[in-house]
Amino acid sequence: MRKASVVALVSCLTLGTAAFAAQAAKPAAPATSAAKTTTAATTTTTKTTVAKAAHVHGAVTAVDATANTLTIKDTYNVAGTTKITEKGKTITLADVKVGDSASVWYTKDGDKMNATKIIVAAKK
Repeated sequence: MRKASVVALVSCLTLGTAAFAAQAAKPAAPATSAAKTTTAATTTTTKTTVAKAAHVHGAVTAVDATANTLTIKDTYNVAGTTKITEKGKTITLADVKVGDSASVWYTKDGDKMNATKIIVAAKK
């Protein structure tokens, strides 16, 4: 077993080194013509913000199935792609009741909090 592990490790290192060497040895760009033409290059930089995922847990204080919102401490927007489960089974937002215990995973987009996943535990 130890020999097989050593052989596998050596193989991975060899392949990794070969891939690195192939990446480093890029072919030279072919010459297009004797007369070079100059073109103006424009660089556009765009800043993209990545939404941070967060999590909250607590008792549901309000549910609005028509506005697609759920409130625990704050109000969370519930999209059609939001996965809502209870005891491992998929449910709808209309199945969630005030007083239920829920965990909400969400992303913040400006001042809006968009739920990505909700796990509900019915109140006891």
